Amino acid sequence: MSATYVLSDVGQPAPKSTTLPAVSNGAPASPAGEVGHSDSIWCAKWARKAGGGEIVATAGADHSIKLWDPQTPTAPVRTIRPRKALGVVGLDFDKSEQGATFLVSSTLDSVITRWSVDGEEEGRKELGPAVSWDVSLHPRLEQMATAGDKGKVTIMSSAKDNFGEVLATLEATGTFGTAVEYASPTLALRDPRSKGGNLLAVASDKGYVSLFDVESRTLVTSFPAHTAPIRSITFTSNLLITGSDDKRINVFDLRALTSSSSGHGHDGASQNGLGGGRRGQVASLGGHEGWVVKVEARNDRLLASGSSDGTIKLWDLSAPSLALATLRDHTADVWAIAFAPEPLTGNVIEGLGGAAAGLGGARMCSAGEDGRLRWWRGGG
Repeated sequence: MSATYVLSDVGQPAPKSTTLPAVSNGAPASPAGEVGHSDSIWCAKWARKAGGGEIVATAGADHSIKLWDPQTPTAPVRTIRPRKALGVVGLDFDKSEQGATFLVSSTLDSVITRWSVDGEEEGRKELGPAVSWDVSLHPRLEQMATAGDKGKVTIMSSAKDNFGEVLATLEATGTFGTAVEYASPTLALRDPRSKGGNLLAVASDKGYVSLFDVESRTLVTSFPAHTAPIRSITFTSNLLITGSDDKRINVFDLRALTSSSSGHGHDGASQNGLGGGRRGQVASLGGHEGWVVKVEARNDRLLASGSSDGTIKLWDLSAPSLALATLRDHTADVWAIAFAPEPLTGNVIEGLGGAAAGLGGARMCSAGEDGRLRWWRGGG
């Protein structure tokens, strides 16, 4: 079984960029005159908009956020320029079931801003030096999390009327928090015994993952997931997946990690019969020749990974020993991958040529060091 993804469009960088490869014949612009990024793209998010339609946000080293319509992806429809901000290192959309009405961004100078999907500033919070790196919005509650120096995790209000109000501070293992992610609420729906939808994962430069209970704001477990810094975290309904500078992707069973019988603490000892493996680990995926800087799960079956080797690999999480496919269109580090949101109704997941539900039929975008936003569609 393979997963076929076809490059369907490329959003070109700004033609006057001084840091990216030259654009032949100039970069296409939208009717409003918008052009692509003028430097590396570090993050991308794809969401369903309240009221209909979809939206993609990208951001990076050129200190700007670009909003894109996936139906006309050649050029962005709007550019947001955060005031007094350095490069944008984190993005996330409101995860309301009715569709996104806002997004948040975090910058190198630890400024977190709330924006409407039309690009209007709705709130701003300036934190101390190195306090904020990645940012994640809770799927149900009006709160967000960020992490940074000394493993400090800051939980804040994401509501418009008191945006940025600090609700709690937590301590994760490691000297710097490199990625934060709230779990999908579908885990709790599928397994009421689990803590899915009520978990916050924080990764660190020391290769550790710290899992917190959102309601009690207590540490559930902390464990060594890698031997090098972790760059990215993603969840499925029952898995936690990490990508690291050790060039590997590690997959952990959330139910084992959160089970009271599996034990807690920082020792990382194997307690699930994996023969010396890390506690709760069910797979370790290799194949990238560079750092794994992005992991993104579409659903319970399909995982995409981006690397400093310039490739994207697609994996079947039900049998992940070998990559389904490798996409080689990028010319430098792939920092960002985003899948189109899954359908709202029904339990049917689009299949690839009528087989292996969940592997095909998806739409995806990717971006990175070369400043080009690439759009992909699943084939059959």
